[in-house]
Amino acid sequence: MHSNPRRSSRTARSCAGAALLLLGALGAAACTAGAQDEAESLGVASLLGTYDLTSSYTGDVQQTRGWIIEWEVPVLLNASQAWTAVGQWYFNLESGIYHNPSGWHVYYFGDDNGVTGNHPSCALGTWAGGSLCEGALSSLQPGQRVAFKYEWCTPARVADVNGAQICLYVDMKDGSGWQFLAQDARSTVEMYAHDIEHFRDEGPAYPEPLVSCEAPIKMVRQEVKTTSGAWQTMTGSSTWSFHDAAPYVYQNQNLTASPATWEACTAPDSGGNDCSGVPAWQSERVYTPSTQVTEGGHLWVSTQQIWWSQPVCPPSNPVSWCPAEWADLGPCN
Repeated sequence: MHSNPRRSSRTARSCAGAALLLLGALGAAACTAGAQDEAESLGVASLLGTYDLTSSYTGDVQQTRGWIIEWEVPVLLNASQAWTAVGQWYFNLESGIYHNPSGWHVYYFGDDNGVTGNHPSCALGTWAGGSLCEGALSSLQPGQRVAFKYEWCTPARVADVNGAQICLYVDMKDGSGWQFLAQDARSTVEMYAHDIEHFRDEGPAYPEPLVSCEAPIKMVRQEVKTTSGAWQTMTGSSTWSFHDAAPYVYQNQNLTASPATWEACTAPDSGGNDCSGVPAWQSERVYTPSTQVTEGGHLWVSTQQIWWSQPVCPPSNPVSWCPAEWADLGPCN
């Protein structure tokens, strides 16, 4: 059985015992505020996992009192094998969406006082300081949106701009509103998103995600809470610093919009694909997820189970009512 890899924050990585936490493992105590921030090793595999794309807030994190960030779930071209996490760190508490071969899950990590009293759907205890979530907080589908909210708060979970705690909430955008996830004492000072993380350092059992550029990871909106307690929409080209590492790229960045938005995906191979040995698409066939075919001079991969390929639904030119069953991996060379 696979473990679910998880890394510490980039600040806490320099602290003793702050290494990758695996299923059932026990973690060390968190670092205190003001710890030395270790430079991020973008695109370089390590025992901690790799953040290939990061977007960091450039303002004074200590002058914030909360953060909202909303994501749209992407299509993974190798969904039946891929492992990845899309999420964010605010102070010492991480959250986001985590993908393993069973699908997408909400998760949180870094709660050093344990998971007792946290969201009941997140009681797996996947890591010592957090968990994957089940039930309504799992089985997320491409195109679904999920928002996370951090707020300074009191131990009683009351929002307070002078509170010593961080309260974390999730909104599944299903009408249920904000649901409490976790709470922890505020310590390390950081505020950044890891738009794509992979775990290839764990070995071939943890393939890197192939993120569709047609249905990419989408950062939909961000808001920041000020010291006066007001929420403000985040926008402006100087609000974030971006770092990327091949093969992943940012695209369609609209930083001057209100709210600012951007996307992330696996860069298409400009040299074309070696399609030798890949079968041609055929109608009236069953295709399992992640099956590759050629059609129209391109390489395609199935994004879902196809029980019967309709003659009028070829990957390159389907009629309007055909489901979005195929993702284009680019031309064959």
